[in-house]
Amino acid sequence: MRLFDRFCAGTIFVLAIVDCLHVPRTYMGRIWILGTGLALLFTAMLNLLRIRNGCGVQGLKLFCITANVTMLMFGIALMVSIGKSRTLHNPQVPLLAALLLVETAFSLGESA
Repeated sequence: MRLFDRFCAGTIFVLAIVDCLHVPRTYMGRIWILGTGLALLFTAMLNLLRIRNGCGVQGLKLFCITANVTMLMFGIALMVSIGKSRTLHNPQVPLLAALLLVETAFSLGESA
């Protein structure tokens, strides 16, 4: 399971980098799109730290749970706001939501 946890966190990390690299340069609100990618990147980094350090860092588990749940709620809100048809045309959104759900479960499942 630890390998699957690492795979999910790594996938979020890679997708966040790809998201940051694909911000349209001509769009005036590009800083908000970049901010979302950076939030995903920081969430992935927290999860990778949790996997590597386990209980060694006090409070890390709580921060991971908070980051995962926050980004999961953001993903759900995004899917609701853009509707079913646009969500299906952007499969990266439900994929990231599923990965964040898995990471939340892994964060909650570890012993403190």
